[in-house]
Amino acid sequence: MLKKLINMKKWLLLLMILVLIQTFAYEFYLIKAQVEASERSIESFRSTHESQASLAFLLEDQISSIYYRLTLDQTLGEWMQQREPTISNMYLLGLLQDNSLKIISSNPLVVSVYIYGKTTDTVLSTNHEFTKLDQFPDKEIFTEFNEKNGHWVGKRLEKAGYGNAKSIISFIGAIGNNGLVAINIDERKLLSQSADLYGTLLVGKERNILTFQDGKEVKIPELPVERLPQKPTLLDQPFSLEGYKVFQTGHASGEWEMISIATPIESSPAWQYRKIMIVVLSLFLIVLAALIYRYAKKSYFQPIERLEHNYSRNLDDLKHNLVLNVLTGKLKEADIREKMTEMGVQFPSDRIMVIVFQIDDFYDYLLNMKQDDRFFMDKTIYNAIKWTFMTAYASYAVKAELEKIAILLSIPSDMDEAGMLHKVEGTIRYLQNEIRDNCNLTICAGISRLQESLKDAHTGYYQALQAVGFKTIYGKHSIIRYQDISAKHSDEHVYLVTDINKMCNLIKEDRLDEFESLFRRMQNGMLNEEKFSLDRLNALFSNVLYGIVKLTLEQRFDFADIVKEDIFMKIYSYEFLQDKTEYVIHVARTVSAAIQARKNSNNKTVQLILDYIHDHYDQSISLTTISDSLGINSSYISTLIKQEVGQGFVDYMNQLRINKAQNLLQDPNLTIKHISEICGYETVHSFIRNFKKVHLLTPSEYRNKSLSKRNV
Repeated sequence: MLKKLINMKKWLLLLMILVLIQTFAYEFYLIKAQVEASERSIESFRSTHESQASLAFLLEDQISSIYYRLTLDQTLGEWMQQREPTISNMYLLGLLQDNSLKIISSNPLVVSVYIYGKTTDTVLSTNHEFTKLDQFPDKEIFTEFNEKNGHWVGKRLEKAGYGNAKSIISFIGAIGNNGLVAINIDERKLLSQSADLYGTLLVGKERNILTFQDGKEVKIPELPVERLPQKPTLLDQPFSLEGYKVFQTGHASGEWEMISIATPIESSPAWQYRKIMIVVLSLFLIVLAALIYRYAKKSYFQPIERLEHNYSRNLDDLKHNLVLNVLTGKLKEADIREKMTEMGVQFPSDRIMVIVFQIDDFYDYLLNMKQDDRFFMDKTIYNAIKWTFMTAYASYAVKAELEKIAILLSIPSDMDEAGMLHKVEGTIRYLQNEIRDNCNLTICAGISRLQESLKDAHTGYYQALQAVGFKTIYGKHSIIRYQDISAKHSDEHVYLVTDINKMCNLIKEDRLDEFESLFRRMQNGMLNEEKFSLDRLNALFSNVLYGIVKLTLEQRFDFADIVKEDIFMKIYSYEFLQDKTEYVIHVARTVSAAIQARKNSNNKTVQLILDYIHDHYDQSISLTTISDSLGINSSYISTLIKQEVGQGFVDYMNQLRINKAQNLLQDPNLTIKHISEICGYETVHSFIRNFKKVHLLTPSEYRNKSLSKRNV
């Protein structure tokens, strides 16, 4: 029963396909018939128009030729110049009439010829003989003529004809200054080449209608003739005007334009019927094709798609694991070749390079999303990196960790490492900007050195991981080459305790720009060490912060009141060098601001104390003496002096006295003992001891040396 049902499905599918093919064939036949009918219609229209235009323009040329000959005819000129009727006049009249009849007989479209002599005011007509102008039925064509070269008169009935009046158009031209000639054309014969289906217009050079003929479905008076182009040309395809198809051809002389007008074939019942049939059949084909597709998909394609999908998914997983094992060094070289051939993983060259992307704060970023969104975002970023590289390079991408994506990249044999690095960095920068703009995430990338063989892929992977680790130094959104972090200077930079002390003094003196410059120079020195490590760099930050804490204690500040946080916990919470540096500078500025604020508040008191010292330092004074004189606590005086001048009271007093002694020693008449008394020392031994401590020379030695230099 099941087998019978399967066979029925097959026959039903085959039947629907046959109906689809037959319907498509019939629709194709109808479309072809439409196209051919359109082409035939345009070709017939073009052929009729060209035939009619050729006839008209040939006639126009012939009339121009006849008129030109008449202007040169001596017999005609002689007749027009005669003033009185003579026998000779009658003879000439006969010759002119014969000549006119020859013109009519030579061209079947010419109906008659009128010759008007102004001198005798008479008209010679081939169909009304010889008469005065005022008795001539068509005298208006001569009386209204006011041109030099001639013009065409539009369609009218010939009044001077015998029997049935014909519809004519006439050319009127001057014969010198003595007369006029009119050549009349049979309008019906002129338009005889036009088919009954088409409308025809003959337009003069002044855009006036000389004659027209309605078509079966074309009414000329209803058309906006003024909208026709000014400079007509014969085109392969007609143009459209008010729903009609139009061919327009101008004569080279500019006298006539022949215009043919036809209704488009698209408006014919046969065309409309085929059009409706094509639309109906198209809809039927769409519905039938959809049914066939749905039926075939459900019965045949879906099982095949599921099989292919499962195979592709498993193959992708196998390739992913293979590349990951190559990067981590878990496969031997022979196994690498075999597995890659088996799974269709191919590289054009054995030269490889490894790139590792690390997405900053990706774990926390995903935690803030719903579970479905997490998977989608993780897959989106991975695919963005994977396909950007796979479409531009011979490469494979693997998800090494949640926040890390590794790229195994094959380097063409004709490209050097520097050229490849430049090209790859452009791709990485594009990815970084795209992911930052769309996901608000920053990505750091580490690039290995070029490896000459796939068996060294694990070395490249290790190098790329090491490079990514240096994002602490280079910052987020950085591209780090392993060759840059491995090429360090050989001279090791060692910062000293004196450097820390100097930085603290700069903070105390509010010279923060110098502090920042020195701090950054110390960092750069460490970064360029051959034996650089992140631990030593962190130690530098800790020591600088410790020095700042020590400075605040020396200044008798409560550090917790100035910086309201644990600075050592804070500094280790930052991941990047720039963040750590900015935090240390922030702490330094905060402490410096506190010191300067207190200095400003104690300025007047300090100045009072210093003024007293400068007035009495060469006398026997002490902190107690100053305290009693100024009414200020002696301990407080000692603290203020140290904060202001950077040294204790005794050292400051000794500095002032020694400075004064230096000047007095320039006088050789003063004894050492007398100088010590003048400077405020109680004993000469105390003076000598303090002087030598500063200058490393006794006062006598200092004097001798100074005087010898002065005498040279």
